[in-house]
Amino acid sequence: MNLRVKIDEIKDAGLDLQRELPQAALGAILDAEPPTGFAAAAPATLAVHFDRVNDRDIVARGGFDAAVAADCRRCLAPVRIDLPVKFELDFVNASKVKELAPGRDEDSGEGEIGGTFRPDEADQVAYTGQELDLEPVVREQLLLALPMDALCTEDCKGLCQVCGGNLNESVCSCDRHVPDPRWAGLKDIKLPK
Repeated sequence: MNLRVKIDEIKDAGLDLQRELPQAALGAILDAEPPTGFAAAAPATLAVHFDRVNDRDIVARGGFDAAVAADCRRCLAPVRIDLPVKFELDFVNASKVKELAPGRDEDSGEGEIGGTFRPDEADQVAYTGQELDLEPVVREQLLLALPMDALCTEDCKGLCQVCGGNLNESVCSCDRHVPDPRWAGLKDIKLPK
């Protein structure tokens, strides 16, 4: 995926950018370590508008509509989920970040609080050179938009614990009562008459 933008192309009126995100590229993001359990169901189109704030700061507003597929967490039926992925990020020159916080180097990622940031920096992306690379942005925003798990419907009944039948399709006659294992020892007690 070529998602690089030359900073010189962003004029005072801004710059509109559209790029195709192939299904294979989105799938590679979802399959990377650790795997998400989702697969890309279709390609997407990234649309971003860039505005210059000053000679080194750029605001990017945009997004894409991603379609992902997974198995329902309860009944294992295939599910397709359409995710609107929207973002607004400030691209800040890395040299300016060092000017604002002298003596603050990149976090080594070691220790209990590796990767910390201030809340006002949450939507900032530091860049170096004369290009902005949107590939890490697409990856991050797609992963942030994913739901915790996939459900075919909110009221999915799942699978029978005994026969494995899909309870959304038919009701089986299995005894699904599972006794509390903490009381299991009491079933063998013989009471005197």
